[in-house]
Amino acid sequence: MPFIEAHMHADSRSGEEFERLAAAGCEGIVAVAGPAGGFSSSAGLDDYFRRQDRLDRKRIERAGLKAWIALGIHPVGIPEAGLDESLVGLAEMLKKHHAQALGEVGLERGGDLEERVLSRCFAVAKELDLPLILHTPRHEKRKMLNRSLKLLAQSGLSPERVLADHLDETCLDLASQAGCWLGLSVHPSKLSARQAAEMVVNHGAERVIITSDTGSNPSYLFALPSFIAAGDTQGLPEAQIQSCIRDHALAWLRESS
Repeated sequence: MPFIEAHMHADSRSGEEFERLAAAGCEGIVAVAGPAGGFSSSAGLDDYFRRQDRLDRKRIERAGLKAWIALGIHPVGIPEAGLDESLVGLAEMLKKHHAQALGEVGLERGGDLEERVLSRCFAVAKELDLPLILHTPRHEKRKMLNRSLKLLAQSGLSPERVLADHLDETCLDLASQAGCWLGLSVHPSKLSARQAAEMVVNHGAERVIITSDTGSNPSYLFALPSFIAAGDTQGLPEAQIQSCIRDHALAWLRESS
């Protein structure tokens, strides 16, 4: 069954893994900017964006996959110096490096600094009409998501452009009520494939997008194929499985099937 990798930190994965995903049915990857170990300056952030546009895009496409590049300031990767420069120039940086989405952004510990960055990211996504990937942290997930959604409402960015990712049973309702796309990450530190499938059974498949958050930490390279198997075991109709692993991601990206 064909699928889209809607959240992968491709800069830390190999070309051989992209080929393996293609052989397993993957049609495309949303290559998402992460903290990348942190940035000492605005220039470092810009260089990281450049690498994703010029190198990672080509590595993905070389495997026969479509590449969407998502760029943004991760709450754990806020530049130590030159933040004002990064925020003022964010829209131009995204255009310069051909971003097709904005992310991964959100709140990790909260506070004025993270909120200022997130609010600016929402504003840029609205200005450039880009889909946005909203991070939710492992700790105080509901509290941080609730605050993020309040900032989203103030920004004027449509929730239909936002994929609220790494959701679980504690906060799925918040993102659903807000009208966001609902990201369920099949990942060793988040959800198993069975847990994700059970959530779809219990809550329905509407606006659900299965993600992997594959990156430098221990991950499930074949997270989406494992969800297909788990969904089948749980009795999910094939059409619902397909919507969760491909169709909804394309709708969020505003791409044709």
